[in-house]
Amino acid sequence: MTIRKYRPEDILLLENWFTDPELLFTVAGPGWTYPISPEQIQLHQQQYPFKQIYIGEENGLPVAMGEIIVNEEHAPRLGRLLVGEKQKRGSGLGERFIRLLLEECIRLYHPGSICLFVLETNQPAIGLYKK
Repeated sequence: MTIRKYRPEDILLLENWFTDPELLFTVAGPGWTYPISPEQIQLHQQQYPFKQIYIGEENGLPVAMGEIIVNEEHAPRLGRLLVGEKQKRGSGLGERFIRLLLEECIRLYHPGSICLFVLETNQPAIGLYKK
């Protein structure tokens, strides 16, 4: 697996991955609204340049997204983490993706710790993060 920064054409992935308002809220909180749109992501990136979206690729194909967030309280931290296609969740992709994001965060910022927030109701994510 590899990671790369989000590109504008990746909006098609997000439109396919965020299949309903509940999933979008679970992953992104109230900051993003369903349906996700190119304008919404562009505005997010303009308003919050310290929140960098990354795409995880497996064998050259996009499979996950997440953010590295700096310049905020409890930073650096990871956010908006999602293995895109539902049938690929629980296969280990999320764990590998998060490890790469952590490595990138350490490489760029040399933090003493890295934070991550999750909704208490998001039990699959909590199980993953405990690994």
